[in-house]
Amino acid sequence: MPWSECESDAERLDVHNGFLLSALWDAAFDRGLVTFSDDGKPEFSPQLSEAGRRELRWSSPIPLTDDHRSRLSRHRARVRTSA
Repeated sequence: MPWSECESDAERLDVHNGFLLSALWDAAFDRGLVTFSDDGKPEFSPQLSEAGRRELRWSSPIPLTDDHRSRLSRHRARVRTSA
């Protein structure tokens, strides 16, 4: 959940409301160019070129909790409707 859409500081600081990503991955995630499936694998937007995908250098799934999965479902919905 973007900080600007959080209803409280507690929601902003919830450890499940974010991932430790490199600057490149973070920028792609925030712009909706990449999201993650429930098994932690990236889902790339059709707007992200093959060259862009290669530059991200994805290697393995990220570990997710059920709380992460719940929040990611909202991110995926937002990304898919803006594509």
